[in-house]
Amino acid sequence: MSSKNRSMPSLHSDEAVEDFVATADLARYDLSGFKPMRFKIEPKAATLNMRLSASLPDAVKAKGKP
Repeated sequence: MSSKNRSMPSLHSDEAVEDFVATADLARYDLSGFKPMRFKIEPKAATLNMRLSASLPDAVKAKGKP
């Protein structure tokens, strides 16, 4: 197998993908099977403004981290 025709490895987490993209030379991989993707995002229909103590959003963010 030539170095230009390497197949993409199977990556099972976002961290694995980020590490691979950060370190791999993508020019050496066969990307011909990749297809462009489009994401349909619905327009925002409403806005919400709230006044919160600074600690509340921080607590929510901390709770949401794995």
